[in-house]
Amino acid sequence: MNIIRNDKLIKRNKTIGQICTYGSLIILIIGLVFAFGGDISRILWSYAALIVGFVLSQIGMYFTNRFGRNPRFDEIFATAFEKLRSDYTFYVYSSPVPLLLIGPCHIWVPIPVTASGKISYIDGKWKQEGGNFMMKVFGQEGLGKPDREALADEEAIRSYLASKGIPEESQPPINHVLVVLLKNTKIGDVSQAPIPVVELPEIKRYIRRVDRESCETPLSDEQIEQLNAALSEFGKKTG
Repeated sequence: MNIIRNDKLIKRNKTIGQICTYGSLIILIIGLVFAFGGDISRILWSYAALIVGFVLSQIGMYFTNRFGRNPRFDEIFATAFEKLRSDYTFYVYSSPVPLLLIGPCHIWVPIPVTASGKISYIDGKWKQEGGNFMMKVFGQEGLGKPDREALADEEAIRSYLASKGIPEESQPPINHVLVVLLKNTKIGDVSQAPIPVVELPEIKRYIRRVDRESCETPLSDEQIEQLNAALSEFGKKTG
């Protein structure tokens, strides 16, 4: 498998996460000092500092969770994909979506799932049972809306490829897959889910099986070259 990774963007966003995190701590401390300083005239400044500090902390958590953690999501997937054949190329922050894998038949978009507890798809809705309540409140372990995310991702990918001269009818199928990263996350009934749910150790075998069994028309060398050229331009633009 080949890996195309936007290291400049990763480094930049990791730095943004660190600045926002440390900055939020400083501002929150200042807000607390104002709040307990006994000066009524500074109470409004205290509230403002607490609000700004909270917002910065959320931004810091967002960037740190994606770019500052060790290992990062892309590194986890790269390890899981490493035994795929050379006709697979893994794009890391070098495409319209954060993670994208081009295979011999399909475009794959793995969506990392860090929600703990039990996840299911019942009566047309995603369900998450259990898990850490506080982490859900702060948006760090919620399942979110994967259907909506997948639709937005597909639209972004197809629009970009079309803008690079690859019409939609010539583009390969796009397969999204939810990948459970935590060992303590349980997969419930997802038989009716619009997006398949796979545990991390199984993702490589799942992709191989689908590409082998559902590949009516393999991508030609010319198609793969066009896709790689288009995504290479995207990487240069965002680097």
